[in-house]
Amino acid sequence: MSMVKIRPKGQITIPSEILHAWSLQVEDKVDVKLINGIVILTPVNRLDKRSILSYAGIAHGLWGKTTEDIDDFIRNERDSWEK
Repeated sequence: MSMVKIRPKGQITIPSEILHAWSLQVEDKVDVKLINGIVILTPVNRLDKRSILSYAGIAHGLWGKTTEDIDDFIRNERDSWEK
């Protein structure tokens, strides 16, 4: 977590690691909201505009290829738990 200082005109500097993670450049815009006393900054024009749907299928095949394989995996995991 980074700590920033409020400047005389109410300005803050967003830490470079956040700017890099957001893929923001000088003059890009950030939406600012106050929700329940918390300031929320949201990049307006990010280069990385993934929606939640881009994560669909990300774990495909992780626990098995068929429903039977997946059921076997889950059953084995549950059997390994301490009782």
